[in-house]
Amino acid sequence: MKKLFTGMALLLVCLSLIIIFPLNVHAEGEKKAFLALGADLTDEQKATVLGKFGLSEEDVSGMTVSYVTNELEHKYLDGAVPASEIGTKSISCVLVRPADPGTGIRVTTENIGFCTISMYKNALLTSGVEDAEVHVAAPFQVSGTAALVGAWMAYEQMTGESLKEEGKNVAVDEMVTMDALVNGAGENAAVDSTTGESISKEVAEEIFSYIKAKVISEGLDDPEKIAALIEEAQTKYNVTLTDSQKEKISELMPEIAGLDIDAGKLLQQAGDLYDKYGDTVLANAKELYSEVVTDEVKQSFGNAFKTLLLSILDSITKKIQNH
Repeated sequence: MKKLFTGMALLLVCLSLIIIFPLNVHAEGEKKAFLALGADLTDEQKATVLGKFGLSEEDVSGMTVSYVTNELEHKYLDGAVPASEIGTKSISCVLVRPADPGTGIRVTTENIGFCTISMYKNALLTSGVEDAEVHVAAPFQVSGTAALVGAWMAYEQMTGESLKEEGKNVAVDEMVTMDALVNGAGENAAVDSTTGESISKEVAEEIFSYIKAKVISEGLDDPEKIAALIEEAQTKYNVTLTDSQKEKISELMPEIAGLDIDAGKLLQQAGDLYDKYGDTVLANAKELYSEVVTDEVKQSFGNAFKTLLLSILDSITKKIQNH
């Protein structure tokens, strides 16, 4: 009885800390924001964008601001993104704020055409960005390529650490490959295997993210296994990909696997992006449980704590299976 009481007491303390901690964070005031602006904005366009971000010139004067030039866009995107999408001016902008640990990456966009929310989120995850609120905006409809580079710059300012160039390069290749699935046209379009009609943007993004999640969780870099996974994804989503699309995915996935992205962290950071196929990385959650919750910890916290953790994991499993 004494052990059970002690375990319950420790559990209550832990739960109290979980409840209290966020209150303390919010009590410190609004989180600091980091801004990256397109270098070619006019004063009027800049004012429009700041309005979309809910910022005034006075707010900006006290912020860390980076400027994305068109030359910098070309440095990262030439040879991957069509020149017509990069353009000759940097217009799109991004506001980045730190998010609570473990809450992942959240992206919103305004007046962005070429880059979708999923493309930004996948690219940021691949390049190493974690726990961030990312708001992308432009004064009028643009591709949004400058904002991707700007998001990296703002995030590096926020964390004080540089993202790896290899991760950035793979992220760009990933964004282009995903676009090929989303925006294929005519004979190059991925189609619904039943109707023969071009697939939607949402379906294309789901297929890509599913393949990526499996590659990372299983550490796949063997071409034959990746090819088999692509066939599996086609069947799962009732989609027929072109040979060109399969080839691009097959070439990219070993590069993603080589970045050693943690599968459990990927699921945590991606949020709704991977909710539908989180079962592909659920094994990592089980491994994490076994590593963190040792016998000694279980003894100290009693059966109540163990039951709580197992119930949480079971809830996650059921949520995934019901999607």
